[in-house]
Amino acid sequence: MESLDMIHDVCDSTLDRRRVLQAVGAGGVLAGLGGRATAQRGEGRGEGSNAGVDVIARQDEGVVHWSLPGKRRLGQTVFGTPDRPRATLQPILDLLDDPDGPVGTLLQELPILVGLPPAARETNGDGTAYTQTAVPTPFSDNVVRVSGSVHATYRDRRPYDLPHSYGSSPDTVDVDVEFTDPNGTPYTLDVHHTIQPPIPTWETGGGVITDTWIHGTTGTESPLLPRTYTYAAFWGICDVIVEGDVVDENKVIHAMTIQNMRRADGSIALQSEMPLAPDETFSGQAHHTQLIVPPITVGPDGPVHEAVNTAYTLPNGHTQPFIHLTFEEDTIVKAPFARWEFPEKE
Repeated sequence: MESLDMIHDVCDSTLDRRRVLQAVGAGGVLAGLGGRATAQRGEGRGEGSNAGVDVIARQDEGVVHWSLPGKRRLGQTVFGTPDRPRATLQPILDLLDDPDGPVGTLLQELPILVGLPPAARETNGDGTAYTQTAVPTPFSDNVVRVSGSVHATYRDRRPYDLPHSYGSSPDTVDVDVEFTDPNGTPYTLDVHHTIQPPIPTWETGGGVITDTWIHGTTGTESPLLPRTYTYAAFWGICDVIVEGDVVDENKVIHAMTIQNMRRADGSIALQSEMPLAPDETFSGQAHHTQLIVPPITVGPDGPVHEAVNTAYTLPNGHTQPFIHLTFEEDTIVKAPFARWEFPEKE
């Protein structure tokens, strides 16, 4: 059964550090790998070869949305109704060989990696529908416009996950990312290597996936974002650099170049509202690139629930324990369907 202590903490009405940490979490986790690995570098696919798929996305200095902790709208398509809830934690824990091991512990502490306890959901007046989360999450509509750039090359060399192959994969990435927080403080992220997250139901293709679907009802990644077409995504390990100094090491990172899910008013769409036509989006284009560094550190014995050491202080006096960015003006240089255009409305 889902931990009553966890539910109590998740539903606590006070926005404190513990509750924010337990509410956040998206992106891959890694069990059984410790220390720092050397960055992987791979060869791009030649034309006519069957060696794999390369996806290249970039944004020079432009608009980035920095997500703040906040409640997330809930839709029936993904989360069901109070009398028939969906996307709960227990079915995922039941798939684990050791629910009390590192992965099971992490999922119980950060349930929104894979689901949401019903007790952490608010309902409408007559209790017939879910309305929003009862706690802040990294997937809120509460964002601040900052600036930044990203150049990402995703190299997909393995089409599916292999058992217990968490730290060994031919999939690689090259990622250069710079951005500011809402105070204008400059950040960069140093990505070491990709990982295959050992999360039940997640299909990450060895750490880099291309031309597929994640989030929502797919079973891969947090259901708090809608099911979205994914040109490319990766899971890996990075260091966080603030004003030129490494302030955090061996943090999990997840980035994805996806169909646009941010509506013109700045809010994130529900699954039932997807797909968005470009004129329904904030940026007026069909795609954008999202990146998240959740509060997870890879230690010698597996994943450790630990806040990201950001430099941005929230109104409650604590520093923000995660980084979630959306690069709204990206360009897809190379990808399956890179030249596809959303049809005009009749």
